[in-house]
Amino acid sequence: MNNLRNRLSGVNGKNKRVKEKEQKIWSEIGMIAGAFALLDVIIRGIMFEFPFKEWAASLVFLFIIILYYCIRAAASGMLMPRIDTKEELQKRVKQQRIESIAVAFAVVVLTMYDRGIPHTFFAWLKMILLFIVCGGVLFLLRYVIVKLAYRRAVKEEIKKKSSFLFGKRGKRSQFRAAFFIGTLICIHSAKLF
Repeated sequence: MNNLRNRLSGVNGKNKRVKEKEQKIWSEIGMIAGAFALLDVIIRGIMFEFPFKEWAASLVFLFIIILYYCIRAAASGMLMPRIDTKEELQKRVKQQRIESIAVAFAVVVLTMYDRGIPHTFFAWLKMILLFIVCGGVLFLLRYVIVKLAYRRAVKEEIKKKSSFLFGKRGKRSQFRAAFFIGTLICIHSAKLF
């Protein structure tokens, strides 16, 4: 990715300020391209009701931009702030559950708006099933993301504590330190008896 950016870049210097401006320009280009794709989908797809083949590429491009942004934002921690405690984890899971239910309800309402209100029992059953599946899948994805963020925070905390106790030594020296501490505890407990 950096090689491609260097080839497209007019400036290959080491100046950080210039590189930041260039990245800002590239992000603005991406936003403009995404806006044009969204505009194309709205105008040709929704307003003029052109055939799907004519505006499908714009829709795919728009989804790729959204997916890429979500992946990058999730990987960098922008989408989910740090979760340190169990209470915060439970609070975040509850929030994700509510948001998933709201999105599933919106999907069902939009489907009913598009297809009309169901008139048969099986049509209503399909809507209920759509609500359950959409909400369940969305909540499952969000739950996994929240749980991974919590585990990452816990691992970082454990790593900080272990580096505080043992310093930045290797595993062998950590084993020696643990063995030494265990030996001292055994000797001390033997003195008590």
